[in-house]
Order: sequence, then structure tokens, then C-alpha cells
Amino acid sequence: MRLLPSLLLGFFTSVNGPAGEAPAEPLADGMTRSAIAEIDQAIGIALAPKVAKFDASLDTPKRLVTTGGRVIYLPNGCRTVSRPFDLLVHFHGAPTVLEPTFERSDIDGVLVILNLGIGSGRYDEAFRYPGSFDALLTRTSASLHELCPNAVSKPARVALSAWSAGYGAVFRILDHDKDARRIDAVLLADGLHANFEPGGVDEHRIETEQMAPFVTFADEAVSGKKLFAITHSSILTPYASTTQTSDFLLAQENVERVPATIAPPRPGMVPETRADAGNFHVMGFAGDNEQAHCDHLHAFGDTLLPYLKQRWH
Repeated sequence: MRLLPSLLLGFFTSVNGPAGEAPAEPLADGMTRSAIAEIDQAIGIALAPKVAKFDASLDTPKRLVTTGGRVIYLPNGCRTVSRPFDLLVHFHGAPTVLEPTFERSDIDGVLVILNLGIGSGRYDEAFRYPGSFDALLTRTSASLHELCPNAVSKPARVALSAWSAGYGAVFRILDHDKDARRIDAVLLADGLHANFEPGGVDEHRIETEQMAPFVTFADEAVSGKKLFAITHSSILTPYASTTQTSDFLLAQENVERVPATIAPPRPGMVPETRADAGNFHVMGFAGDNEQAHCDHLHAFGDTLLPYLKQRWH
């Protein structure tokens, strides 16, 4: 069958001349328009990529809830992990929201969801020590082999995402150089906070040490080496708000905000500003209440996942 396209294309080159030129003379006897149409169809079929037959053991979505509270979700089944796969680890967020969101994104990868409780301190503490993230990946690989015995051992690319307090885990992972090097993308939904420096003339000076891992990652994103995308609300907090931390990063990268022109991703979720440089993106929204904060989780698939899909596809 592979010979058919080249033979037929060779025939048309000899009859019609170079591609794009009109025939120099009438079609040969017996070559009717309908016959040519059939040959065109045969060429198209021969050149079309072969689609693997659906296999319930490979293509059926897989889901596992581990004893440690991790949720592992493969929307496209075991075929995804039969080769080097992409992995998104999300911290803090309801699986009932995140799983269908990830499925709709059409990212052919693995989603891991980890919820450790209220407050960023729990996430910070869980990944405070070197090797903590390695341990998470090792446990994830073991769970994937439980779901899919033929799964490969390690992911090809790893992204981190977080909503609200989950940023504490992202901070600690990026704070370890070895872990930070293996992270390809970071997506933060209304969740980047920091402390203010104590006392002094300016009590609203953000602690640079807490922001340092994010600044380094933003540097790499601006240069195109990594992806870093942030959404934030306009909620005021006694510590550095998500607006203030975003402003801090933009100042470090010398990137200015411009008025946002995108459509609201959810009713009542009003885009106000955006800033883009390389693969570094910040989107600011109105809203200063609990509902506005929760909207960033529910809009995750419309605001942040498209950046990851574009990078990984």
C-alpha cells in the first residue's frame, strides 16, 4: 500500500506536468474525472496516519486514590504512560474540579492532585527537605505501575500548578536547585503570597528571600527556557497579596502591565490587566472576596492550562 502514493503521484506528474500547472493536453483515453477522484481518495487514505484501534485496557481513563491522599488521573488511559509521558502535579484543589478540567484541556499526560489541608505551611513543610519531591515522584511511579503494569518509570516533562495555599509546595520545590531544574512549567492560580520585611520605614517591602525561587524561574520563562503563568485576584491580605507578589515579579523582569482585552473566563470574573514577556504571563482580575478567589480554581482550564497545552504540544 505504501507504493501506491508514489506510483500515482508519478503518473500525475507525467500527465499534468509540474505541480500547480494546467494540463498541456487533454486527459488520456479512459482517464475520466470520476476515476481521478477515486485515485485522489486512494492517495489520501494511503497517506493518512494510522489510528491505533481502541483497546479498553490501554485507552480507558484510569484513576487511583492513594493512602496518602494523592489522586492520580489518566484521562487517556495507560497508553499515555506506555512511553515517556508528561506529568502535571497540582497542589490544593478539589479533584471534582481539576479532573474534568484536565480532561477538557486535551493534554495527553498524567495529573496528580495533592491536598494537605488548610494553610500554605502544610505544603511548605511537606517539601522543605531535599529529596521530598523525589519521594513524591517515586511514589507516583509506583502507583502508575499499579494502574498500568507496562508504564515507563519516569516522566519526560514535569509541571507544577497550585491554587491558593498550594503555592507553599511550589516554593519549596523551586527552592531546591536539583528539583527546580527538572520543572518545565509552573502555573499559579491566585496563590502566590509572601511576608513583608519586619519593621523599617517601608513595612510593605516584600521579603526577597521568599520570592527568590520565583524570580529565578521567571528569569528562565522570560528567556523561553521555562513556562511561568500566574492569575491573581484583587484581594487585600495582611501579608503580601497575589497582586503585590505579581507586581514584584514584573518589576524584577521589567515587564509592564497593559489593559486586558480577553473575555471573562467565568461570569463575574472581570479581567483587568495582563503582562507577557517570553513564556512569562501574568493576568490580573477584579474581585476581592471568597467567590473571586475560588473563581481562579474553577477557571484554571481556561486561564492557565492553555499555556501548558501550547508548550507541550
